[in-house]
Amino acid sequence: MAGGAPNWLHVETEDESPRLTTLSSCMALSDVQCDGYIRLLAADISLEDEAHEPSATLKVFRGLKLKQEQPLPGIPTAIESLYIDETEPKTPVIAVAIAESVLFYRHLKPYFKYTIPALDSDDLELEVWRKLPVVKADTHDALLESLKGIDHAKLSRKSQRLLQLTEAERAPFINTHRDSPVGRVGSIVIMCCIKRVSSDANPPSHLVLATDTGHIFILEPQGFNLVYQGRTCSYQTAVPSLLSVQGTYETDFCIVVATRNGGVYLLRKSNSEGQEIFKLNTPLTGLLLLPIDQTILASTMDNRYQCYSKRGKLLYQVQLDSLPVCILPLTMTHLGITLVAVALKGGAVKFFLQRYQVDEFVLEETVDAMLYGRMGMEDHVLTLVTQSGQMIVKILRRVSRFEPKAEALAGRRLGASDQKLTDGSTILDKPKKSSIFVEQAAREKQQAKATYGSFQVELWRLRHTAARATIDAINSSESTISGDLTHAPVKLSAEVCGSGPAFRLYLTVQNLSTFKMASNLMILLHADRRHYTIQQTLARLPSVLPGIPLRVDFEVVALLDPLDKLPPASLTLDNSLIRVMLMKAGQAKPLIAAAVTMPQSEAAF
Repeated sequence: MAGGAPNWLHVETEDESPRLTTLSSCMALSDVQCDGYIRLLAADISLEDEAHEPSATLKVFRGLKLKQEQPLPGIPTAIESLYIDETEPKTPVIAVAIAESVLFYRHLKPYFKYTIPALDSDDLELEVWRKLPVVKADTHDALLESLKGIDHAKLSRKSQRLLQLTEAERAPFINTHRDSPVGRVGSIVIMCCIKRVSSDANPPSHLVLATDTGHIFILEPQGFNLVYQGRTCSYQTAVPSLLSVQGTYETDFCIVVATRNGGVYLLRKSNSEGQEIFKLNTPLTGLLLLPIDQTILASTMDNRYQCYSKRGKLLYQVQLDSLPVCILPLTMTHLGITLVAVALKGGAVKFFLQRYQVDEFVLEETVDAMLYGRMGMEDHVLTLVTQSGQMIVKILRRVSRFEPKAEALAGRRLGASDQKLTDGSTILDKPKKSSIFVEQAAREKQQAKATYGSFQVELWRLRHTAARATIDAINSSESTISGDLTHAPVKLSAEVCGSGPAFRLYLTVQNLSTFKMASNLMILLHADRRHYTIQQTLARLPSVLPGIPLRVDFEVVALLDPLDKLPPASLTLDNSLIRVMLMKAGQAKPLIAAAVTMPQSEAAF
């Protein structure tokens, strides 16, 4: 809390606040209606109804009012909102991880179901299931005893279920599942998103999936292909419990995984098996990989908040007042900082900037789930769900300040600039950047002529470098087929029709990919203005589907001598070219750059 004024404004509602039983991983913010209004999506999990099996419902809130709900086929472990392509208008897809499957919803309607690949079963288990349907019932006990010799975690689900049944229930179960495959499929325990190329607003993303068998998958949701497969570690018993990821898939990324036995492992794009960073004696309740300094934050059940480097070195630790329930990163770009919110048992929520506590508020009961981001029309909204199911929303004040408390900095020695003067005032320490700026301003004032000349030289050098880079980018892209491996390969062909002075230039764009869609493309034409006139030099293309060519035409008019109505003498084969560049939105380098030689125009009599 800064200056006595709270940094967070509490949102009051006239109606009764909705009740919700959920986890932080089962909450997401999404523009599901594509109207610019961000709604809250949460899985309401029901576990207390003894008359019915545990169930879950996907609920959509506009503000704090429930607008829509949809039953889910199981208990989810995570919910994510992501974009799968760059097609405009962008429509988010909701991914819900349930058991071994990921359910995709578009416009809150079922869109696709993906199931993670099954693992190889033990040969002994396959042999037992081959014999069970054909042998007599009195020999089932011996076959089941052989199944018990296999590690329980390596058995398929139907074998695990068979070992739990009584002798009277075995025969119907065997007849029902005799033809079903004997596959060992892990359950998804963690799911999160990783940006594909850039970290801009609403870029296409991939899904990171962690299973209880220790496998880490990255799923490309546009074609539903696995683009990365790895393992947490070499131990079969290491089950992931927490996961955090930073980076982009196309460049480089880091995945930090915490297991139930306290080990923390690091996976990179270049390796498929995690490297142990550090191991704790107590289980973890929260794990974060911060984006800026790339440090690893962990909260443990022994009331500690710790920070480690990627090499496993303990940088600092803070002793908390009570048990940390969950932690959440709060990226505040307008302030240039990233806070970490830690919800403690008893209702306290503390905010840390590195090792210093910079804010705090206390609720009536313990917070079970937290979510931060843009909600509705507000950019910085913190949503909290308590143990009783109460949903609390707080909005960050526009003039909020987060500074370490005075007692946190009391251990530091005061420098000479902090000594108090006799009149009670304090000499403020001048920042280093301010000193450099003052010295530079004085130097430029004394040497104004030389400074201006140096500036002009550097400016012309910059222009020359930019022009050379532009020419190199165009020359390196001179081809009829794009060579950018991060996008769908595209082929460009041209055809000129007409005898002049008016020509019709036909360009055909063809997508050579078998599953990717080429989107956000545009064609740019450039010609010598002394010889040709083009009414439309830029054309934005719709999405190009695989195997379906797209044809675009342009009108090119050759300029003739006004006296004899003939082409000018300055028109040669070298400057009678129309440069065609196929661009992609957001990229400076063209995908394809080609030159079309225009035919000689006839006289206009």
